[in-house]
Amino acid sequence: MADWAVTTANDKLQFDTQANKYNSCYAIDSNHFINFWSGNAGDGYVQVFTVNTTTWAVTTAGAQKEFDVTNGTYNSCYQIDANHFINFWSGNADDGYVQAFTVNTTTWAVTTANSSLEFDAANGTYNSCYQIDANHFINFWLGASGNTYSQVFTVSTSTWAVTTANAALTVSGSSGGYFSCFQVNANHFISFWCGADNDGFAQVFTVNTTTWAVTTANNPLEFDTANSNYNSCYAIDSNHFINFWTDASIDGKVQVFTVNTTTWAVTTAGASLEFDTQDSKWNSCYAIDSNHFINFWAGPGGDGFVQVFTVNTSTWTVTTAAASLEFDTTNGTGDSCYQIDANHFINFWSAEYDVSGYVQVFTVELPAAPVASAAPVFMHHYKLLSQ
Repeated sequence: MADWAVTTANDKLQFDTQANKYNSCYAIDSNHFINFWSGNAGDGYVQVFTVNTTTWAVTTAGAQKEFDVTNGTYNSCYQIDANHFINFWSGNADDGYVQAFTVNTTTWAVTTANSSLEFDAANGTYNSCYQIDANHFINFWLGASGNTYSQVFTVSTSTWAVTTANAALTVSGSSGGYFSCFQVNANHFISFWCGADNDGFAQVFTVNTTTWAVTTANNPLEFDTANSNYNSCYAIDSNHFINFWTDASIDGKVQVFTVNTTTWAVTTAGASLEFDTQDSKWNSCYAIDSNHFINFWAGPGGDGFVQVFTVNTSTWTVTTAAASLEFDTTNGTGDSCYQIDANHFINFWSAEYDVSGYVQVFTVELPAAPVASAAPVFMHHYKLLSQ
Protein backbone atom coordinates (compact mmCIF):
# COMPACT_ATOMS: atom_id res chain seq x y z
CA MET A 1 0.00 0.00 0.00
CA ALA A 2 1.40 3.37 -1.02
CA ASP A 3 2.17 5.92 1.66
CA TRP A 4 -0.78 8.24 2.38
CA ALA A 5 -3.22 6.03 0.49
CA VAL A 6 -6.74 5.97 1.95
CA THR A 7 -8.72 2.75 2.32
CA THR A 8 -12.00 1.80 4.00
CA ALA A 9 -11.41 0.28 7.45
CA ASN A 10 -14.72 -1.67 7.58
CA ASP A 11 -18.18 -1.64 6.00
CA LYS A 12 -20.29 1.49 5.99
CA LEU A 13 -23.30 1.83 8.29
CA GLN A 14 -26.61 3.11 6.93
CA PHE A 15 -27.92 5.18 9.85
CA ASP A 16 -30.84 6.89 8.09
CA THR A 17 -32.89 5.07 5.44
CA GLN A 18 -35.19 7.98 4.56
CA ALA A 19 -33.17 11.15 4.02
CA ASN A 20 -29.86 12.75 4.91
CA LYS A 21 -28.29 16.16 4.29
CA TYR A 22 -26.14 18.70 6.10
CA ASN A 23 -24.18 16.42 8.42
CA SER A 24 -22.12 18.00 11.20
CA CYS A 25 -20.18 15.66 13.48
CA TYR A 26 -17.92 16.01 16.52
CA ALA A 27 -15.99 13.66 18.81
CA ILE A 28 -17.35 12.95 22.29
CA ASP A 29 -14.48 10.72 23.39
CA SER A 30 -11.96 8.40 21.72
CA ASN A 31 -14.60 6.21 20.10
CA HIS A 32 -17.95 8.01 20.31
CA PHE A 33 -19.13 10.67 17.87
CA ILE A 34 -22.22 12.85 17.70
CA ASN A 35 -23.79 13.80 14.38
CA PHE A 36 -26.47 16.37 13.53
CA TRP A 37 -28.28 16.16 10.19
CA SER A 38 -31.40 16.98 8.20
CA GLY A 39 -33.46 13.81 7.82
CA ASN A 40 -37.00 12.80 6.94
CA ALA A 41 -39.10 15.74 5.66
CA GLY A 42 -36.08 17.98 6.27
CA ASP A 43 -36.46 17.71 10.05
CA GLY A 44 -33.44 17.99 12.35
CA TYR A 45 -31.95 14.83 13.88
CA VAL A 46 -29.04 14.02 16.17
CA GLN A 47 -27.51 10.71 17.30
CA VAL A 48 -24.40 9.23 18.89
CA PHE A 49 -22.29 6.59 17.11
CA THR A 50 -19.72 4.12 18.46
CA VAL A 51 -16.51 3.12 16.68
CA ASN A 52 -15.04 -0.27 17.55
CA THR A 53 -11.33 0.56 17.55
CA THR A 54 -10.39 -3.09 16.93
CA THR A 55 -12.63 -3.89 13.96
CA TRP A 56 -13.37 -0.22 13.02
CA ALA A 57 -17.06 -1.05 12.62
CA VAL A 58 -19.48 1.81 13.35
CA THR A 59 -22.74 1.23 15.24
CA THR A 60 -25.44 3.48 16.67
CA ALA A 61 -24.94 4.08 20.40
CA GLY A 62 -28.37 5.51 21.19
CA ALA A 63 -31.68 6.32 19.52
CA GLN A 64 -32.13 9.22 17.11
CA LYS A 65 -33.36 12.47 18.62
CA GLU A 66 -35.58 14.67 16.42
CA PHE A 67 -34.60 18.12 17.65
CA ASP A 68 -36.54 20.16 15.05
CA VAL A 69 -39.86 18.89 13.63
CA THR A 70 -39.93 21.50 10.87
CA ASN A 71 -36.44 21.91 9.44
CA GLY A 72 -32.87 21.07 10.41
CA THR A 73 -30.52 22.16 7.63
CA TYR A 74 -27.09 23.85 7.57
CA ASN A 75 -25.97 22.31 10.86
CA SER A 76 -22.73 23.40 12.54
CA CYS A 77 -21.93 21.86 15.91
CA TYR A 78 -19.21 22.18 18.53
CA GLN A 79 -18.37 20.64 21.91
CA ILE A 80 -19.02 22.67 25.07
CA ASP A 81 -17.77 20.18 27.65
CA ALA A 82 -17.49 16.40 28.04
CA ASN A 83 -21.19 15.77 27.42
CA HIS A 84 -22.70 19.02 26.13
CA PHE A 85 -22.73 20.23 22.54
CA ILE A 86 -23.97 23.35 20.80
CA ASN A 87 -25.55 23.29 17.33
CA PHE A 88 -26.47 26.10 14.96
CA TRP A 89 -28.98 25.33 12.21
CA SER A 90 -31.60 26.68 9.82
CA GLY A 91 -35.03 25.87 11.21
CA ASN A 92 -38.62 26.90 10.55
CA ALA A 93 -38.93 29.29 7.56
CA ASP A 94 -35.12 29.03 7.21
CA ASP A 95 -34.67 31.16 10.35
CA GLY A 96 -31.47 30.75 12.38
CA TYR A 97 -31.57 28.66 15.56
CA VAL A 98 -29.05 27.57 18.17
CA GLN A 99 -29.37 25.17 21.11
CA ALA A 100 -27.32 23.20 23.62
CA PHE A 101 -27.67 19.40 23.77
CA THR A 102 -26.80 16.88 26.50
CA VAL A 103 -25.30 13.44 25.86
CA ASN A 104 -25.91 10.77 28.50
CA THR A 105 -22.53 9.00 28.50
CA THR A 106 -24.08 5.81 29.93
CA THR A 107 -27.02 5.34 27.56
CA TRP A 108 -25.65 7.71 24.86
CA ALA A 109 -29.11 9.24 24.49
CA VAL A 110 -29.18 12.87 23.32
CA THR A 111 -31.59 15.38 24.86
CA THR A 112 -32.07 19.13 24.57
CA ALA A 113 -30.37 20.92 27.48
CA ASN A 114 -32.63 24.00 27.27
CA SER A 115 -34.88 25.76 24.77
CA SER A 116 -33.58 26.84 21.38
CA LEU A 117 -32.74 30.47 20.61
CA GLU A 118 -33.97 31.97 17.35
CA PHE A 119 -30.97 34.19 16.58
CA ASP A 120 -32.11 35.30 13.12
CA ALA A 121 -35.84 35.69 12.42
CA ALA A 122 -35.32 36.16 8.67
CA ASN A 123 -32.68 33.63 7.54
CA GLY A 124 -29.97 31.50 9.12
CA THR A 125 -28.26 29.33 6.52
CA TYR A 126 -24.63 28.28 5.86
CA ASN A 127 -23.71 28.28 9.56
CA SER A 128 -20.07 27.85 10.60
CA CYS A 129 -19.26 28.07 14.31
CA TYR A 130 -16.17 27.90 16.50
CA GLN A 131 -15.43 27.99 20.23
CA ILE A 132 -13.86 31.11 21.77
CA ASP A 133 -13.64 29.99 25.39
CA ALA A 134 -15.46 27.63 27.75
CA ASN A 135 -18.88 29.19 27.15
CA HIS A 136 -18.61 31.58 24.21
CA PHE A 137 -18.98 30.65 20.55
CA ILE A 138 -18.73 32.62 17.32
CA ASN A 139 -20.95 31.85 14.33
CA PHE A 140 -20.92 33.02 10.71
CA TRP A 141 -24.10 32.71 8.64
CA LEU A 142 -26.11 34.01 5.68
CA GLY A 143 -28.99 36.24 6.69
CA ALA A 144 -31.80 37.92 4.77
CA SER A 145 -31.25 39.78 1.47
CA GLY A 146 -27.88 38.14 0.95
CA ASN A 147 -26.30 39.81 3.97
CA THR A 148 -23.76 37.78 5.91
CA TYR A 149 -23.30 38.02 9.65
CA SER A 150 -21.00 37.11 12.51
CA GLN A 151 -21.95 37.09 16.19
CA VAL A 152 -20.84 35.74 19.55
CA PHE A 153 -23.16 33.56 21.64
CA THR A 154 -22.99 32.78 25.36
CA VAL A 155 -23.88 29.40 26.88
CA SER A 156 -24.90 29.39 30.54
CA THR A 157 -23.11 26.36 32.01
CA SER A 158 -25.71 26.17 34.80
CA THR A 159 -28.95 26.38 32.79
CA TRP A 160 -27.48 25.61 29.32
CA ALA A 161 -29.50 28.45 27.83
CA VAL A 162 -27.91 30.14 24.80
CA THR A 163 -28.06 33.93 24.46
CA THR A 164 -26.47 36.52 22.17
CA ALA A 165 -23.41 38.15 23.75
CA ASN A 166 -23.51 41.32 21.60
CA ALA A 167 -25.01 42.58 18.34
CA ALA A 168 -24.31 40.82 15.07
CA LEU A 169 -21.69 42.21 12.70
CA THR A 170 -22.75 42.59 9.06
CA VAL A 171 -19.85 41.00 7.17
CA SER A 172 -20.93 41.57 3.59
CA GLY A 173 -23.69 43.57 1.98
CA SER A 174 -24.29 41.36 -1.05
CA SER A 175 -24.46 37.61 -1.44
CA GLY A 176 -22.70 35.15 0.81
CA GLY A 177 -22.64 31.59 2.04
CA TYR A 178 -20.54 28.45 2.27
CA PHE A 179 -18.70 29.69 5.37
CA SER A 180 -15.78 27.82 6.93
CA CYS A 181 -14.05 29.38 9.92
CA PHE A 182 -11.09 28.53 12.14
CA GLN A 183 -9.38 30.02 15.18
CA VAL A 184 -6.17 32.03 14.69
CA ASN A 185 -5.53 32.91 18.32
CA ALA A 186 -7.50 33.61 21.50
CA ASN A 187 -9.63 36.35 19.95
CA HIS A 188 -9.05 36.23 16.19
CA PHE A 189 -10.84 33.99 13.70
CA ILE A 190 -10.41 33.50 9.98
CA SER A 191 -13.40 32.85 7.75
CA PHE A 192 -13.62 31.75 4.13
CA TRP A 193 -16.87 32.32 2.23
CA CYS A 194 -18.61 32.87 -1.07
CA GLY A 195 -19.38 36.56 -1.30
CA ALA A 196 -20.38 39.16 -3.88
CA ASP A 197 -20.82 37.70 -7.40
CA ASN A 198 -20.10 34.27 -5.82
CA ASP A 199 -16.40 35.19 -5.56
CA GLY A 200 -14.20 33.70 -2.85
CA PHE A 201 -13.25 35.82 0.16
CA ALA A 202 -11.10 35.31 3.27
CA GLN A 203 -10.86 37.65 6.23
CA VAL A 204 -9.80 37.77 9.87
CA PHE A 205 -12.26 38.88 12.55
CA THR A 206 -11.53 40.19 16.03
CA VAL A 207 -13.60 39.31 19.10
CA ASN A 208 -13.50 41.76 22.00
CA THR A 209 -13.49 39.36 24.93
CA THR A 210 -14.86 42.04 27.27
CA THR A 211 -17.82 43.28 25.22
CA TRP A 212 -17.98 40.26 22.87
CA ALA A 213 -18.37 42.57 19.88
CA VAL A 214 -17.06 41.22 16.56
CA THR A 215 -15.16 43.52 14.20
CA THR A 216 -13.15 43.04 11.01
CA ALA A 217 -9.40 42.97 11.68
CA ASN A 218 -8.42 44.01 8.14
CA ASN A 219 -9.88 44.08 4.63
CA PRO A 220 -11.02 40.82 3.02
CA LEU A 221 -8.87 39.00 0.47
CA GLU A 222 -10.67 38.05 -2.75
CA PHE A 223 -8.92 34.75 -3.45
CA ASP A 224 -11.19 33.57 -6.28
CA THR A 225 -12.71 36.12 -8.66
CA ALA A 226 -15.26 33.69 -10.09
CA ASN A 227 -16.61 31.33 -7.42
CA SER A 228 -15.97 29.80 -4.00
CA ASN A 229 -18.56 27.28 -2.85
CA TYR A 230 -18.22 24.46 -0.30
CA ASN A 231 -15.27 25.95 1.59
CA SER A 232 -13.53 23.77 4.18
CA CYS A 233 -10.50 25.21 5.98
CA TYR A 234 -8.01 24.04 8.58
CA ALA A 235 -5.00 25.47 10.44
CA ILE A 236 -1.49 24.37 9.40
CA ASP A 237 0.40 26.40 11.99
CA SER A 238 -0.19 29.62 13.93
CA ASN A 239 -0.57 31.78 10.81
CA HIS A 240 -1.06 29.47 7.83
CA PHE A 241 -4.38 27.95 6.80
CA ILE A 242 -5.41 25.54 4.08
CA ASN A 243 -8.77 25.87 2.29
CA PHE A 244 -10.58 23.54 -0.09
CA TRP A 245 -13.35 24.98 -2.31
CA THR A 246 -15.34 24.60 -5.53
CA ASP A 247 -14.58 27.01 -8.37
CA ALA A 248 -16.77 28.38 -11.19
CA SER A 249 -16.22 25.26 -13.30
CA ILE A 250 -17.30 23.08 -10.32
CA ASP A 251 -13.68 21.90 -10.11
CA GLY A 252 -11.94 21.29 -6.80
CA LYS A 253 -9.34 23.80 -5.63
CA VAL A 254 -7.04 23.92 -2.61
CA GLN A 255 -4.60 26.60 -1.48
CA VAL A 256 -2.62 27.81 1.53
CA PHE A 257 -3.20 31.27 3.00
CA THR A 258 -1.03 33.39 5.33
CA VAL A 259 -2.32 35.59 8.14
CA ASN A 260 -0.09 38.50 9.13
CA THR A 261 -0.52 38.47 12.90
CA THR A 262 0.46 42.15 13.16
CA THR A 263 -1.82 43.67 10.52
CA TRP A 264 -4.21 40.68 10.29
CA ALA A 265 -4.14 40.88 6.50
CA VAL A 266 -4.73 37.59 4.63
CA THR A 267 -2.63 36.74 1.58
CA THR A 268 -2.14 33.66 -0.59
CA ALA A 269 0.96 31.70 0.42
CA GLY A 270 1.35 29.53 -2.68
CA ALA A 271 -0.40 28.73 -5.95
CA SER A 272 -3.73 26.92 -5.87
CA LEU A 273 -3.95 23.25 -6.84
CA GLU A 274 -6.86 22.00 -8.95
CA PHE A 275 -7.29 18.57 -7.35
CA ASP A 276 -10.47 17.56 -9.22
CA THR A 277 -10.91 18.75 -12.82
CA GLN A 278 -14.44 17.39 -13.20
CA ASP A 279 -16.47 18.04 -10.09
CA SER A 280 -15.99 18.89 -6.41
CA LYS A 281 -18.62 19.75 -3.81
CA TRP A 282 -19.22 19.28 -0.07
CA ASN A 283 -15.55 19.43 0.95
CA SER A 284 -14.72 18.33 4.51
CA CYS A 285 -11.05 18.38 5.50
CA TYR A 286 -8.99 17.48 8.57
CA ALA A 287 -5.31 17.55 9.60
CA ILE A 288 -3.35 14.29 9.73
CA ASP A 289 -0.02 15.77 10.84
CA SER A 290 1.81 19.09 10.52
CA ASN A 291 1.75 19.09 6.71
CA HIS A 292 -0.73 16.43 5.56
CA PHE A 293 -4.48 16.90 5.26
CA ILE A 294 -7.32 14.58 4.32
CA ASN A 295 -10.33 15.83 2.34
CA PHE A 296 -13.67 14.16 1.58
CA TRP A 297 -15.81 15.50 -1.27
CA ALA A 298 -18.50 14.72 -3.84
CA GLY A 299 -16.72 14.37 -7.16
CA PRO A 300 -17.70 13.40 -10.73
CA GLY A 301 -21.27 12.11 -10.89
CA GLY A 302 -21.73 13.18 -7.28
CA ASP A 303 -19.74 10.13 -6.17
CA GLY A 304 -17.82 10.15 -2.89
CA PHE A 305 -14.05 10.70 -2.98
CA VAL A 306 -11.30 11.07 -0.38
CA GLN A 307 -7.61 11.93 -0.72
CA VAL A 308 -4.58 13.05 1.27
CA PHE A 309 -2.75 16.28 0.39
CA THR A 310 0.78 17.43 1.25
CA VAL A 311 1.73 21.02 2.12
CA ASN A 312 5.32 22.06 1.45
CA THR A 313 6.01 24.27 4.48
CA SER A 314 8.82 26.11 2.65
CA THR A 315 6.98 27.07 -0.55
CA TRP A 316 3.42 26.48 0.78
CA THR A 317 2.47 24.65 -2.39
CA VAL A 318 -0.08 21.85 -2.09
CA THR A 319 0.27 18.51 -3.88
CA THR A 320 -1.62 15.22 -3.78
CA ALA A 321 0.11 12.70 -1.51
CA ALA A 322 -1.49 9.57 -3.07
CA ALA A 323 -4.29 8.63 -5.43
CA SER A 324 -7.87 9.44 -4.48
CA LEU A 325 -10.25 6.73 -3.27
CA GLU A 326 -13.79 6.61 -4.65
CA PHE A 327 -15.56 5.44 -1.50
CA ASP A 328 -19.14 5.73 -2.82
CA THR A 329 -19.93 5.11 -6.48
CA THR A 330 -23.47 6.53 -6.21
CA ASN A 331 -23.33 9.70 -4.14
CA GLY A 332 -21.07 11.34 -1.59
CA THR A 333 -22.61 14.67 -0.61
CA GLY A 334 -23.05 16.28 2.80
CA ASP A 335 -19.64 15.11 4.05
CA SER A 336 -18.55 15.74 7.65
CA CYS A 337 -15.37 14.08 8.90
CA TYR A 338 -13.45 13.84 12.17
CA GLN A 339 -10.20 12.26 13.36
CA ILE A 340 -10.32 9.10 15.50
CA ASP A 341 -6.58 8.46 15.96
CA ALA A 342 -3.33 9.11 14.08
CA ASN A 343 -4.47 7.36 10.90
CA HIS A 344 -8.20 6.70 11.19
CA PHE A 345 -10.98 9.11 10.27
CA ILE A 346 -14.75 8.87 10.43
CA ASN A 347 -16.97 10.42 7.75
CA PHE A 348 -20.72 10.95 7.57
CA TRP A 349 -22.31 11.50 4.17
CA SER A 350 -25.46 11.27 2.09
CA ALA A 351 -25.63 8.38 -0.36
CA GLU A 352 -28.24 7.49 -2.96
CA TYR A 353 -28.91 11.13 -3.84
CA ASP A 354 -29.76 12.41 -0.37
CA VAL A 355 -32.04 9.46 0.41
CA SER A 356 -29.83 7.63 2.90
CA GLY A 357 -27.30 8.59 5.53
CA TYR A 358 -24.06 6.62 5.82
CA VAL A 359 -21.05 6.61 8.10
CA GLN A 360 -17.73 4.77 7.77
CA VAL A 361 -14.18 4.69 9.11
CA PHE A 362 -11.23 5.25 6.75
CA THR A 363 -7.57 4.33 7.20
CA VAL A 364 -4.63 6.44 6.04
CA GLU A 365 -1.44 4.51 5.26
CA LEU A 366 1.25 6.34 7.19
CA PRO A 367 4.92 6.12 6.13
CA ALA A 368 6.90 3.44 7.92
CA ALA A 369 9.59 5.92 8.93
CA PRO A 370 8.73 8.66 11.42
CA VAL A 371 7.70 11.96 9.89
CA ALA A 372 8.25 15.41 11.30
CA SER A 373 5.68 16.36 13.92
CA ALA A 374 3.79 13.10 13.60
CA ALA A 375 1.15 14.44 15.98
CA PRO A 376 -1.08 17.15 14.51
CA VAL A 377 0.02 20.63 15.49
CA PHE A 378 -3.51 21.94 15.26
CA MET A 379 -6.15 19.33 15.85
CA HIS A 380 -9.63 20.20 14.63
CA HIS A 381 -11.11 22.90 16.85
CA TYR A 382 -7.84 23.05 18.81
CA LYS A 383 -8.10 25.40 21.78
CA LEU A 384 -5.31 27.96 21.43
CA LEU A 385 -6.10 29.59 24.76
CA SER A 386 -5.97 28.23 28.27
CA GLN A 387 -9.39 27.31 29.53
